[in-house]
Formats: sequence, structure tokens, C-alpha cells
Amino acid sequence: MPITLDHVKSVTAKAEAGGAYRRLKGRERVAVYIRDLPLKAGSTLRIGYNNYKIEKNAYLVFIDLMHDANYAHPVIYELHNVEDGSVRIIEEEFPIADPEIEQSLIPHILPGREGK
Repeated sequence: MPITLDHVKSVTAKAEAGGAYRRLKGRERVAVYIRDLPLKAGSTLRIGYNNYKIEKNAYLVFIDLMHDANYAHPVIYELHNVEDGSVRIIEEEFPIADPEIEQSLIPHILPGREGK
């Protein structure tokens, strides 16, 4: 059954609330961004110096495990298959190297600004 952007938002919100993205034990500041249009099958996603082929049309989710950190740090990319909702996970340390795709990411979940 095809999935929607709202489905992806719901799945990622539940995962974040359940602690699925908390991998850095006390150093995490998780931020989740979603691209509102699916990436097309056959296209390439460039992350840092690596290229990842998009096998199926998929929504892109970027999980920044150390929001506001500079330089390389652990991040997760999820590709949510539009047709069946299956998720491909890419663990990386760099941002997307395609400015157009990077600029198309919309904030979904941002860490609290305690003390500010």
C-alpha cells in the first residue's frame, strides 16, 4: 500500500519519542528533517564523498544526532519506500552534498532550547 508524507511524519515522530534515534548517550540533540517530495528511483543521493543509488521512489528523512554540531558527526538518513513503507537506513557522518536536496529538507522535530 503506498504511503504518504503524513505517514512518514507519524512514523518518525513515534520513533523519536520512543528513543530510537538516541544513540549517543547524553550527547544527543536529535533533529529530524523530511523532504516533502520523494526522491526518484534511479537517482543518486550524494552524502559527503559517497553516492547512494535510490532503488525505489522514497521519502528522504535526515536525522541529525548532534544538531548544531560542526564538522563530521553521526547522522542517519532514512529512505521510506513510497510503495510499501519499508525503510532503508544509511549511517553517515556528513551532510548531503547536493545543495538542492539539502535545501528542500523541512524541519520536522527540533531539540528543545533549554536555558534559552
